[in-house]
Amino acid sequence: MPMTDSPTFPDAEQTVQRVRELSERMIEVSKQNGLAWLEGYERALESMLRFQEQAAKGSQVEWINTLATTQADFVREMSKLYIGAMKEQLR
Repeated sequence: MPMTDSPTFPDAEQTVQRVRELSERMIEVSKQNGLAWLEGYERALESMLRFQEQAAKGSQVEWINTLATTQADFVREMSKLYIGAMKEQLR
C-alpha cells in the first residue's frame, strides 16, 4: 500500500500554537512577578538597613555607629550589584 502525503491536523496545529502562546504569557508573567518580588525585597532590605543605622546612632557609641554604617553601606553596594544583575536577567 503506497504512502500518500501525511494528513494535516489543523486542530493539532492550533493547539500547538495556543500552547506556545500560553507558555510565552506564563514566562512574561513570571518575569513581572520576579521583578516585583525583587523590588519588594530591595525596599525591605533598605528599610532594615536604615533601622540598623538609627539604632546604632541611638547608642551614642562612635565605633558602634561607624561599624553599623560601614556594614549597611557594604550590604547596600553588594545588594545593588546582585539585585541589579537579577533584574537584568528578568528583563
